[in-house]
Amino acid sequence: MDNERRRKELADFLRTRRLRLGPSDVGLKVDTSRRRTLGLRREEVASLSGISLPWYTAMEQGRDIRVSEQVLLSLARTLQLSEDERSHFFVLANPSSSAHALVVADEPISLALQQILDRLGTYPAYIFNKRWNVVAWNSAASALLGDFNRLEDIERNIIWRIFMIEENKKQIVDWKKFATMLVAQFRSQYALYMNDPWYQNIVSHLSDVSAEFRELWGRHDVSTNTVGIKEFL
Repeated sequence: MDNERRRKELADFLRTRRLRLGPSDVGLKVDTSRRRTLGLRREEVASLSGISLPWYTAMEQGRDIRVSEQVLLSLARTLQLSEDERSHFFVLANPSSSAHALVVADEPISLALQQILDRLGTYPAYIFNKRWNVVAWNSAASALLGDFNRLEDIERNIIWRIFMIEENKKQIVDWKKFATMLVAQFRSQYALYMNDPWYQNIVSHLSDVSAEFRELWGRHDVSTNTVGIKEFL
């Protein structure tokens, strides 16, 4: 496992969570008129969490240190992490997590699953794997999203399609909201499989070619909620 990459992700997550909070959000009464720092300062986070400033600074700088569960829980409370963010935080902070694995090849989709998709009739539906590649679909999905049989492998990737295929972007009602939700979901998945070179490559490439993806990725928002309304023209 590449601990350096994990520590870098953890450092970025802590920094973005710290900067989104202001003193008033955590009950601090300070004069902000001369304050240059956006969000909370490192020393404020450390003090509120009951840990030393050097210790917290080391975490936010991605240094190789071990942190107890008690410290992690204290930081999660101070940074007001949501349930999804807390889970993400613990995955990144735990170097022995078995979740940091390479994605193994998916088994072929069974005939039974394909039959279920086909019997949904006019309801567009598809199945995607751990790399977010669409691996099975019904005719309604092809009618709405394009004929998957004619698409190259990368064009069947959901995250790629959302940012790189203009026809898809024009089809989606409130594309920015949809893309924001999708990247947050993808970021949660990325934490589990960050040692898979495929994940590294697609994040790097999309960051290079899409300013929209780069901006959303930089937020380090996470979500495991996959329930919602998706509207298409």
